[in-house]
Amino acid sequence: MSRSKLNLEVYYGTKPPWSNSTILSTEDSCVLIDTQFLKSDARQVALRIKEIGKPLKAIFVTHFHPDHVWGGAELVKHFPDTPVYARPEVKQDIEMDFSARVLRWTGWFNVGPYEGEVPDKLYPIEPYTADSYDLDGHEIRLIDLKPAETVNATAFYLPELKTYIAGDHLFNKCHYYVGAGLNRPDLWIESLDDVISNYEIKTVVPGHGYVGGTEIFDEAIKYLQYYDELYEPYKPQEEMVAALLERYKDWRLEGVLYFSIGPAVTSPELLKETGGHVKFGDEAIAEGIYQM
Repeated sequence: MSRSKLNLEVYYGTKPPWSNSTILSTEDSCVLIDTQFLKSDARQVALRIKEIGKPLKAIFVTHFHPDHVWGGAELVKHFPDTPVYARPEVKQDIEMDFSARVLRWTGWFNVGPYEGEVPDKLYPIEPYTADSYDLDGHEIRLIDLKPAETVNATAFYLPELKTYIAGDHLFNKCHYYVGAGLNRPDLWIESLDDVISNYEIKTVVPGHGYVGGTEIFDEAIKYLQYYDELYEPYKPQEEMVAALLERYKDWRLEGVLYFSIGPAVTSPELLKETGGHVKFGDEAIAEGIYQM
């Protein structure tokens, strides 16, 4: 156990889909969890780490979705000697997904305001199999999550701060990426219950949205229960979207509901509403940097 203080900062992404990156630092070094989506946000994270002025010992990624992984292509330019780690299963997911995702997103996330913002080549990721990481005497515990948004994902727990770094296991007042993920809200609830029952948590760092407390778990479970009540096979997609938007009027990241439609918008109502182009949302989710 180190006598030095463990510091935590959360960088809130400035561009859609506004993902979070967590910087953990001591008097001697620091670690980063999740790398942002776009190069411009990743550069800001890199600048903040350089302002802290401590060596970046490691970068971890929680799961394969690009908004938590792709910014790493920019970060490794700033920190070429820093290893990037993921669980072996997550590493495989990232490598399997990257080329297909780039192909699907050509003409969408490499044009206009996104031109030059996304990578065309994946950087090296090393498998990490230990149960924890020692940051200068401070334990960072890795949690292999039960299936939720994705089959494979890692969260991080800081025992001395009673803080849960959730990745996309939790959002804060944002619509959940259910339908375009596993579409199993029941499994997601089981996964959340498993964490609640095994860890003493006071502070939650969600994958999207402001840092908060355990109310984020409660709100997530209620949302997923409502989704589960609504959903049935072949139910018109516009009904699902309308019901969730009505119940959660003030929640952000509403664009993820339209990702549930699939690779093509097939509902005439939703086609009219979106113009055939799905976006993440209309307003930023969180702003600035959280510091503990």
